[in-house]
Amino acid sequence: MAAANITTFEQVLQSVAALERTVGAGDGPVPRALAHCAQSIEYSMTGYPKLRAWPIRALIGPLVKRRFLSKGRMSHDLAAPIAGAPQIDPSITMPEAAARLRKAIAAFRGFEGELQPHLAYGKCTKTEYEALHAMHVADHLRGVSSAR
Repeated sequence: MAAANITTFEQVLQSVAALERTVGAGDGPVPRALAHCAQSIEYSMTGYPKLRAWPIRALIGPLVKRRFLSKGRMSHDLAAPIAGAPQIDPSITMPEAAARLRKAIAAFRGFEGELQPHLAYGKCTKTEYEALHAMHVADHLRGVSSAR
């Protein structure tokens, strides 16, 4: 499955299962990218540690969000950590990262509370968040596969 076509959690889970067969248990950029994406999913439920300035969340972020959603693909700075978040352990293994991502997806799917605003896009519906998180994973997978 091409990373560019990932727009649902089901596609993310399929891609991660395929990656686990090819990447193995080692550490490296793939597990770190998956853990970073899991972290973002977790924060959509608990709240991002640091939000961008109000004008970005109210004006620019929603425009970018709509563009990504309409294209079914996103492109962003793959090296940028989530603002205010703890650094991802550089020694995280593929099994650990895949398990964290699966756990975050399961928690999100079962989440019935109020979703927290995205650090840049602002308020998102559950459907928007799923697509954005899936595209986030896809963008990181494109980045690590092109770096290999």
